[in-house]
Amino acid sequence: RLPAPLKRLFIMGNSGLTSLECLSGEHPPSLKILDLRSCSTLASLPNEPQVYRSLWSLEITGCPAIKKLPRCLQQQLGSIKRKWLDARYEVTEFKPLKPKTWKEIPRLVRERRQACRS
Repeated sequence: RLPAPLKRLFIMGNSGLTSLECLSGEHPPSLKILDLRSCSTLASLPNEPQVYRSLWSLEITGCPAIKKLPRCLQQQLGSIKRKWLDARYEVTEFKPLKPKTWKEIPRLVRERRQACRS
């Protein structure tokens, strides 16, 4: 059980945590910052839009078991003010740009990061 209202969740270097489904039941959503770093076993995030509705800062780095972001989080990425994501998660943001080759993706990631910082 997590305390309510939860505004910031920072998890770093865990071993054993596989899911954050515990965030799914929170009503109304209050999570502003979600920061996940070096969570080697964390494999799933909630796929419920209300979990991410209040989010303005997101960092997911060094979490190899998360194969892809939940669809509802992918849809919210544009409205999250501060993002720091491993490149494999950012690839999902480029669907409208349709890169012609995989070689273009690092450039698109750099451009997107620069745009987010400005």
